[in-house]
Amino acid sequence: MTVLVVEDDQNVLAFIERLLTQKGHTVLAAEDPDAARFVLAEHGGTADLLLIDIVLPGSNGLDFARAAKAANPALKIVFMTGLVHQSPKVLRSGLGPVLHKPFSSEELFKTIERL
Repeated sequence: MTVLVVEDDQNVLAFIERLLTQKGHTVLAAEDPDAARFVLAEHGGTADLLLIDIVLPGSNGLDFARAAKAANPALKIVFMTGLVHQSPKVLRSGLGPVLHKPFSSEELFKTIERL
């Protein structure tokens, strides 16, 4: 599975990339939506799963996820946040579940498997 991970915290991004790669997934990593668009274009424009932080510098993970889903209706989405108060709005969007940081590798894999 190809996973696009959009996360501005380098430590979290490296952690997720390492976990997913060890499980055999192809990981496309980006720090913000602009970088994500570039990485996707380089990869051929598609991913199977978007794992995205809700709050990103100068941007909003929910808006990027909506646009990505519109472009690729089969895309699965998992949101991440350290700000619990952001979860209800994202959950109401119906686009995908929310992982609350910090999360364990077990939580990450269980969430992905449920999709």
